[in-house]
Amino acid sequence: MKSYRKRKKRSDDQLSQLQLQCELAIQAPGGVSKVLHLIEGASDDDIKLLNEALYTPLVGCIFRLGKNTTRNGNSTQSQLQLDELIEVCYRRNLSVHSGATFGECFHRPIIVAAYYGYYSAVRLLLQQGALPDLRDGDGKNVFYAAFQNPTGRNTLRECDKQVADTLWDMGAVTCDLGEWRKMNQSQFGCVSYSNYGSAGGSSPHRSVMYQSLNNKCLQTMKCMVEKGSVITDEDFLRITKCKLLKRFLSMVSCMESPTSLQKPSQVTTQTFQRMKSWNKDIDWSFPPTWKVAITLCRNCGLPEDIFRNNVVPFLSRDWFYTKEQLQRPVMQQWNLCQSSSLLL
Repeated sequence: MKSYRKRKKRSDDQLSQLQLQCELAIQAPGGVSKVLHLIEGASDDDIKLLNEALYTPLVGCIFRLGKNTTRNGNSTQSQLQLDELIEVCYRRNLSVHSGATFGECFHRPIIVAAYYGYYSAVRLLLQQGALPDLRDGDGKNVFYAAFQNPTGRNTLRECDKQVADTLWDMGAVTCDLGEWRKMNQSQFGCVSYSNYGSAGGSSPHRSVMYQSLNNKCLQTMKCMVEKGSVITDEDFLRITKCKLLKRFLSMVSCMESPTSLQKPSQVTTQTFQRMKSWNKDIDWSFPPTWKVAITLCRNCGLPEDIFRNNVVPFLSRDWFYTKEQLQRPVMQQWNLCQSSSLLL
């Protein structure tokens, strides 16, 4: 994964005239429409200067429109307005890999669009060549941003789910670590890995799956599992270290309901205890090291059916970790997570 870097904000005398005009227009009433007309009427030399500065007005416009987002999503008008601006920027050859600095942090259009739930904008930007695994100044990529709710509620909005569905439908994200590595070797940033988290900021390396647990968001966890995501070694070791195992098992119990999501507080003791034992329906909740350990044991000399039916279900998720591994700072477990996944 490519390292990210924060970009220093240029002083006004270093900005091109078009960039200054765009930034002023964004703050004015009817800003998005004004920016659209500025880009349409700009000369090729002005567009070239914006690309050289790695600047696009899309970021500021998305922030401007995103201020009105609600728990129910965005207005149809704002979505159409943003889509039109994206089309104009593409037609004028503005780079989809450019961004803008706000609050000392470099932002990319596709990541900000995903954060606010503009799924049609995310689709357009992907079609225009935006790379889904490029990071912003806070270490986030478009997939990670899609599951962050800008309204501050620990729920998965329908528009945010549509962003995630768009990313999966367009092949912009994979649950396979080996495939992610292979594809990024041929073209860096062309696909995101669903089981990895942000590379910096306030919650480095926390995956979307772990964030769903931390935020008690069953909708996000259900969405991730349905797409094929799993609990990684790093996730599980963090769950153990942060004493979240009981909450995790309760949420796994809720996932068993095929029609609706229960509340973790409603999980019975019997159901909770059953979640401690392996079965194929909750295989996703067992970390890779557990699965590697089962393979290494090679049935312990027992017939395979006896081993699988009478031994495996009683092996807890942490049975193969050493005491030192469970007590080690979580950030030191990243290599363990990667190496174990490659053995599967």
